[in-house]
Amino acid sequence: MLPAEDSEVAAATRAAVLALRRDSGMPVAGAAWVVGPQLLRISETSGVKSPGRRGFAVPAGTGLIGKVLTTRRLAVVSDYRSAQQISHEYDSFVAAEEVRAMAAAPVIVGTTVRAVLFVGSRDAVRLGDRVLTAVTQAARDLEQFLATHEHAHRLLTEARDARRPAAHHDTAPHDTAALEQVHEVHTELLDLTATIGEGHLRERFDEVCALLESGCCAEGASHGPAVSLSRRERDVLLAVAAGCTNLEISGRLDIGLETVKGYLRSVMRKLGAGTRLEAVTAARRAGLLP
Repeated sequence: MLPAEDSEVAAATRAAVLALRRDSGMPVAGAAWVVGPQLLRISETSGVKSPGRRGFAVPAGTGLIGKVLTTRRLAVVSDYRSAQQISHEYDSFVAAEEVRAMAAAPVIVGTTVRAVLFVGSRDAVRLGDRVLTAVTQAARDLEQFLATHEHAHRLLTEARDARRPAAHHDTAPHDTAALEQVHEVHTELLDLTATIGEGHLRERFDEVCALLESGCCAEGASHGPAVSLSRRERDVLLAVAAGCTNLEISGRLDIGLETVKGYLRSVMRKLGAGTRLEAVTAARRAGLLP
């Protein structure tokens, strides 16, 4: 998935480049995305003299950026023009930007290099720990975003599939296997939610939750007396359903341990449950949990 194909990825790439330039203290920073098995294309830049640098193609193995795609490792040069460990197809490009020292790191999701982040100095200097740490951390942060973003997309697809009516009319739309799949997806979603902040990605997670709830809770709801849980009580019970201990719930929701216990007592009283498992089961039957 390339930045041009996804506004969230484009925004994350832009943020990574700006953060990299700030944290490294370097005047130039950018990102090149893999667009083919052996090709990168510069998609984002900051501090360059010409905006036309975006879209510039870099084959694997060429220059510093292409070398990183091939080696899958951080690479550094103190003076690009005289460096012997890289090829020099792009000397004119680098000279036009007056860049001398450069560092670049791969962005790897799973086992695949997805992009290369780079920074440059207009002085021929040995780049220190601050610069190398900044480019490495920016690459790791973008990796984490991409992994989570793609995971959210997969969960959304699974949630939609799980609530899709069966192909044959004689099969219930929400059989046991489908409901179990929804529960597993929701548990996975809870773990991922703790790793992201507000924004477009959070909205996608909310969409998944809505699909999960409409996909199984409505049909599985009990016809008995209505039970109402507060938002916080439901948050605690969702964490219990995900297998969290009270201490883990306390850390996840940023509330005190005694507060967690208080919410659980209230939930169990409302649901007439004697154990945590009974509370989760009763809540699902009442349509309060997916």
